Amino acid sequence: MFGLLQPNKEKVGRRLKLIKDEMNISFTEFGSRLGLKKPTISSYVQGYNLAPLDVIEKVAKISGRSVGWFYFGETEEYIADYLTLTGQGELVKEYPDIVKQIKEEFFTGDFKNPGWENEVGYPMEEFIDDCFSDFSPSILDRYIGKIVTQQIDESEKLKNLSDKEKGEAVAFVYQEVMDYVEMSGEVKYGEEEKVIRLVEDSISNLAKRGKIEFSEEYLVGRLVNILDDDAETARIISTLSLNLTGKAFSPLFGGKELIEIFQAMRPALMKLYAEKSRDELYDWFEK
Repeated sequence: MFGLLQPNKEKVGRRLKLIKDEMNISFTEFGSRLGLKKPTISSYVQGYNLAPLDVIEKVAKISGRSVGWFYFGETEEYIADYLTLTGQGELVKEYPDIVKQIKEEFFTGDFKNPGWENEVGYPMEEFIDDCFSDFSPSILDRYIGKIVTQQIDESEKLKNLSDKEKGEAVAFVYQEVMDYVEMSGEVKYGEEEKVIRLVEDSISNLAKRGKIEFSEEYLVGRLVNILDDDAETARIISTLSLNLTGKAFSPLFGGKELIEIFQAMRPALMKLYAEKSRDELYDWFEK
């Protein structure tokens, strides 16, 4: 009946006791209403044994509570307990909103399916897994981004970089680390030491190269590199001008303002470069 997450008999007992106390009746009376002898209902209430489904269904009918509540508490508690059981406890603690998101998706999702419910009316574990896989990447992104920024700020190898160069280094290292994380699937939220090792490796490679060059596999990285150079920027403006007007552009007789305007896009492009995954860029340029 239950999946990976099993009811905690002590917690179930406390919930039964809460109902008994709300009804202001004795163990004997409580058991009588359920067709049970006092020792039996007492063993359930005190958490020595797990109350079976038929007993819980009777109490649920009497109390107006759901069967799921008796076995697992409120829906959010159930979701949080399951995620904790599957190794995501630290993430749930730091980002409790993910539990609310999964609950809202269960109750108001665009593709509501009765098959998502388990026997006690709560989200199936597979449903929670699917929702978590949809919602958690953005949290992991922020988690890794925070570590990248901190490590670059503290790095002795990059201490001579200007603020502008550090910003570029953050975007570059972040994307390099995220590429590895997405391809390997090996890094989970909370594995700080593993992320730090990846960041340190990327910083070491960056320090050896001495120059930040973004991947030019897709247009975004190519533009970031081009707009870092006045001559390259002028060249792309000229190409664009020829294609659109048939007239070339030359900075020899002015036009520096136009170059600066184009280069003003670079910070936004670096941000885009850092935020978008390879899969998303593939969808943009190849799919």
